[in-house]
Amino acid sequence: MQKLKITEKYAKEFDKKCAMAKSHDFLRFLSEPDYNNISLLDLIARVENTINIKPHKSDRNFKLNKTVISSYMNEFFSLYMPEKANEIKLILNRTHPFFLDKRGKPHINFICTKKGDKRSSSVGHHGRNDFLEFNVFIHNSIDDLRTTAHELSHAISSHHQYEIQNIRANKPLKNKNFSKDCMGEIESLLTEKLFNKYLVSKGIYTNEDLENYENQQQDGLLHDINLIREERDIIKELSCPVTFESLDKLAIKLQKQNKNRLIDRIMKMHDDKTKYSSYQFRYVVGRIVADQWIKEFDKKYETQSVMLEKFQAYLDKTHELNLDKACEELLNKNFECVVEDYILDKVNENKNLEEKFKK
Repeated sequence: MQKLKITEKYAKEFDKKCAMAKSHDFLRFLSEPDYNNISLLDLIARVENTINIKPHKSDRNFKLNKTVISSYMNEFFSLYMPEKANEIKLILNRTHPFFLDKRGKPHINFICTKKGDKRSSSVGHHGRNDFLEFNVFIHNSIDDLRTTAHELSHAISSHHQYEIQNIRANKPLKNKNFSKDCMGEIESLLTEKLFNKYLVSKGIYTNEDLENYENQQQDGLLHDINLIREERDIIKELSCPVTFESLDKLAIKLQKQNKNRLIDRIMKMHDDKTKYSSYQFRYVVGRIVADQWIKEFDKKYETQSVMLEKFQAYLDKTHELNLDKACEELLNKNFECVVEDYILDKVNENKNLEEKFKK
């Protein structure tokens, strides 16, 4: 572990990063009792105890190019989200109006990269730009396909489109609402689950690939829950704004207590490239909600078309929903109940696994 060296400049930069990440307000939001005197932090702490980490590896190689990716995307959305299929075609053909700037230039790019390149596909807008930008990085991995489907679901979600409409109409953007911000990855992780089914049906995904994906998701869930708790533990000890004295005092205290993970987290929180708890929490929410939705989807074969219709309608209203309303739209229950169901399912899965090994 690298020893933490505190300077006045470091403390000021650290405070700036905390403010940019909205860490103080966000962690207060997480810690305040909301669900029958249970906080969101309490809820996800209960989830952590159910996670059973298994070995996993990187997704296997898969030869791809723009034409091949577009073909898979068009077929997948036509099969699972037909109401969105035409919009997907417009994006992939680089003609979707929200991705064109004032000069008519499209901001949709397919970029071939070398193996090991850390850049990942993304969609969104920067600053006051009045257009969306979509970059697809091709690493020749199966993950490229799934990630493209993931990002396309963001592209057709009303959240980003609503922002562009407001900017183009010179309307002020509303302040961030954490309850709304928390649901930002539900649509994409749910789409990933559906896309996995598509890959299996095409004979592209094996059972090993599917199991590897699920193990990756569980590992990611545990990582994000730990990150959120660590940042909460750090920030609740600090005065706001952060000063050289308060940060130095905390560093000395943590070093004496041999809390090396928290010292490492302070260093990472200062790093520009590190995602913060206010960003990662949406992945915790997304994984849990998507997992429960797909279980309902698998159990109710006769109503799958209805569930898909509701999901497509959900994508048109993501800009106006908060976390509980999003869960009610998709699963007819609030977030607390979704988490309780998730915990119960995981406990039963672990119990069944234990009984299997006993035999």
